[in-house]
Amino acid sequence: MKLKMTLQLIVFGLLTIVVTSCTDKSNNESVMKRRTVNPWTWQDKYGFVQSNEVTNPNRILYAAGIVSVDKDGNLLHPGDMAKQINQVLDNMEVLLKEANYNLSDVVRFTYYTTNVQEFTKANKVLIDRLKDAGCKPATSLIGVASLYHPDCVIEIEAVVAN
Repeated sequence: MKLKMTLQLIVFGLLTIVVTSCTDKSNNESVMKRRTVNPWTWQDKYGFVQSNEVTNPNRILYAAGIVSVDKDGNLLHPGDMAKQINQVLDNMEVLLKEANYNLSDVVRFTYYTTNVQEFTKANKVLIDRLKDAGCKPATSLIGVASLYHPDCVIEIEAVVAN
């Protein structure tokens, strides 16, 4: 009987700890903070940062690779890097709006392209759009052999937090 009572107290204590740790805390610890860690300045002209530290986000969205398609999934602007980048950002903003985020909430982009040289020539569109939106993501650029469609030249994944 004593062992059963002890086990019940232990289980009750553990449940209390779990429930307490899951409750919303209305203090400064639960407010999301974003800190850019940028030991260099060379990347500033390219519109990205080396890292974003996010503390206590309320929500995080992991967006799959977004490509230059219309609402029915048909590829737009075959082979045109600048136009595809612009369309991808349009599509990204539609997705973010649907999820109640803004482009400025993006903390990380991963760019997949079939032509790194063409991407670096056309990325002014990207840099200007991100700057206008107040978006300073950490980024990676990855060259790939192909994407979902032979005329698709850019795909962008995002991590978004607020």
